Amino acid sequence: MKKLFLLALLALSGCQTESLDIAAPYRIKLNVTAESNTPRVEQSVWVNLNLQTDSYYSTTGYQLVFFQQTGLGRLRLDTIPVPQKVAVALPLGQSRWMFTPAAAGTCQVVLVARQERGYTQPDTVRLTFQVKP
Repeated sequence: MKKLFLLALLALSGCQTESLDIAAPYRIKLNVTAESNTPRVEQSVWVNLNLQTDSYYSTTGYQLVFFQQTGLGRLRLDTIPVPQKVAVALPLGQSRWMFTPAAAGTCQVVLVARQERGYTQPDTVRLTFQVKP
């Protein structure tokens, strides 16, 4: 019985679990420009996003995650509001989003572009607004 246990232990030690740590050799890059860095409270600001990638075969499956480090405000695409810390579809290339600050003071918005399946490293951009009352 002891020999059987040792044999099983040796056999199982050779079985290792491996995760599929797939890392693609290409990157994604999110370029962001805001029309104004000093908006007023409840004054909407257009935020232009340009998502670029080295990949020639992956044109869909990108996501944007939005949250605020400091301050209050809302982000939306056309009329669709974007909840904080929830991934939403992000098109490759140019897109226009609208940010509306809700409180005066410094407001730091964090935008994270990532691939849906996670094969690439995400790209993080921080925007800082000085919101006037």
